[in-house]
Amino acid sequence: MISSIIFTAVLIVIDRLSKILAAKYLVGKGTVVVIPYVLGLQYLENTGMAFSMLSGKTVFLAVVTSLALVVMAYFLFYKRIGRPFERFCFILIFAGGVGNLIDRVFQGYVIDYFEFLFMNFAIFNVADVYVCMGVGLYALYVVYTEYIKKEK
Repeated sequence: MISSIIFTAVLIVIDRLSKILAAKYLVGKGTVVVIPYVLGLQYLENTGMAFSMLSGKTVFLAVVTSLALVVMAYFLFYKRIGRPFERFCFILIFAGGVGNLIDRVFQGYVIDYFEFLFMNFAIFNVADVYVCMGVGLYALYVVYTEYIKKEK
């Protein structure tokens, strides 16, 4: 359990540091190209959630996120459910949720900065990457384990 808490804390610190750096170096710069035609960095204050849905509903999003995180924390750190890979996926989702919740509570918006230059897509941050990776890996895990069960 201690290793799960430490891993979660490290992920949250990485997210927090990346947002502090984005706020320090990207504000007012427009898009800073990192990989031409692929990836840029652009500072954005998002008062909504993914794809700016529910923009301006910061309090609602903070309350719903807090409730979901309390439930996740209970199952992750108290009940210790799941196999190691499942726990890894849930820790990614949990850390991403906490990272964005910190922004919402203390700033009233989430700092986003990664921008794909090759398509029109949402600008996002490290916490969003954690959540998407956690959900995606868990979905693949469920499909794989169900396939294995079916084969047996």
